[in-house]
Amino acid sequence: MTLIRGVIDQCDYYLVVIGGRYGSMSSEGISYTEQEYDYAVARGIPVMGFVPSSPEDIPQGKTDKNDGAARKLASFQRKVQGRVTKDYRNAEDLGGKVARGLSQLRKSHPRPGWVRGDQALTPEYRTELAELRAEVERLRRLQAEGATARDEAELDLSFQHGSDKVKVAWIFESGTSFNRKRVEQVSTYTWDEVLKALGPFMVDEASERMLRGALDTHVAQDVYRKNQSWPKEVEASFHVSSATWGAVLTQLRALRVIATGVKKRSANDKDSYLRLTKAGNDYLTALYASKRSGA
Repeated sequence: MTLIRGVIDQCDYYLVVIGGRYGSMSSEGISYTEQEYDYAVARGIPVMGFVPSSPEDIPQGKTDKNDGAARKLASFQRKVQGRVTKDYRNAEDLGGKVARGLSQLRKSHPRPGWVRGDQALTPEYRTELAELRAEVERLRRLQAEGATARDEAELDLSFQHGSDKVKVAWIFESGTSFNRKRVEQVSTYTWDEVLKALGPFMVDEASERMLRGALDTHVAQDVYRKNQSWPKEVEASFHVSSATWGAVLTQLRALRVIATGVKKRSANDKDSYLRLTKAGNDYLTALYASKRSGA
């Protein structure tokens, strides 16, 4: 009833259609429909009732089987008929009488009605609303930027990093389609080696495609250096497995070394871009920079 009262409070009119059943009752033994009606009357909301012209013609399956409920229904109908009511014969007749009855109520008891939001706002309110929205968006952006800056200012060293080892699975293929050679192996590197291979490309953001190619090249050069007898013909291809690439990205994100790129790009550019965080940039600088002797 708390919800129902809140809805009725917002209504301009209250219409009740009585059928053959009294309906669900509260613990006080009063139907919720009758409670709604009483509340609308108490609130001074214009009401109109619609009652069946021949209650005895209602099919037995659509009437109360309990004599007590039937008596309550009859009492409720008499209450409703004490105010403006219209009787109806069937569904079609009811539809027309509801439409005409509501029209009569609107004429005899004019009410505010519902107003579209864009029609209710004055130019001054529109300006104020636009300013408030802009301020809310500005504060949200500042809050997000502050949270991001805090997260990106320091590495999360609870994850493997530095000299910890990472296994890189790679695939080498060479030869023609009729005589294709395929080798699948795993090489081991440190996380620092992986970051040194990828980091410089992300100083000013880089596409994921470019970064994956950089890791492919780094591992390929290392493998070729150790297997110089391998063919390097045009048909040869070398790439790191998708599972390894996904694991590398996940680890670097977890370490807070990298984050999603923020630069605006054309709508046609569907690549994903990555950048070094502040902590990642500081870490990469420490890996590459050389201090003076004795410093």
